[in-house]
Amino acid sequence: MIRALFFALTFATTALALAGCPGPEYPKCESDDHCKKDKAGKAINEHCLFGQCQQCAKDSHCAAGQKCNRGRCEQSCTSDTQCGSGQMCEEASCVPVQCTDAKPCGGGLQCDKGRCVAPASAGTSTPTPTSELSCEKAVRVRFDFNMHDLRPDAREVLDNLSKCMQQNAEWRLRIEGHADERGTTDYNLQLGDNRAGSVRDYLVRLGVAKARIATISYGEEKPLVAAATEDAWAQNRRAELVVQ
Repeated sequence: MIRALFFALTFATTALALAGCPGPEYPKCESDDHCKKDKAGKAINEHCLFGQCQQCAKDSHCAAGQKCNRGRCEQSCTSDTQCGSGQMCEEASCVPVQCTDAKPCGGGLQCDKGRCVAPASAGTSTPTPTSELSCEKAVRVRFDFNMHDLRPDAREVLDNLSKCMQQNAEWRLRIEGHADERGTTDYNLQLGDNRAGSVRDYLVRLGVAKARIATISYGEEKPLVAAATEDAWAQNRRAELVVQ
């Protein structure tokens, strides 16, 4: 009798404890059950991916003709013609074009069907004097939420930096990838790594030797602003570029 009473009390205590622990605060998650309501309590239908509620976790969560790419449903494609205006086909997904007539590539690259590519035959050009460049040895670029694609303002910073790197052959560059605090530690480390990689790859396309660039991800561990606000998160989603 005493043993039965003990187990009954233990079960009731456990049930109450579980009832008082609804799970991590949105958008963090441990399962899809934590992604059915947003922070305001509004019903949503998201999925838990690497500890963060996302639009999708696999292709079956997306509509027909779409695929799940980094937690977002994107139009699946095999050619640019299958994508809408202002988009191109990259790795079977429709993504924003890299360049247009109004948004040139810079760095000596030319725009070909929305992509920044090296000219077919590059002629001899006069390099821009170092004195005319703003060659700072520490610059920063920012990213949109949960993204590692370069924004136009980031490309402008990197266009200038690539010219400085070409004018200063002794420079070596370290790129540090950062994320805001939302999401798991592992997810944010991967996101920071992807952001640093995007910066490195763009600089390489502009002519900077890959051997001169090192990347590292700090994830959420080194916030620029220690606050849980939209403005702080926007500032913490970044890559720091430091000349060695």
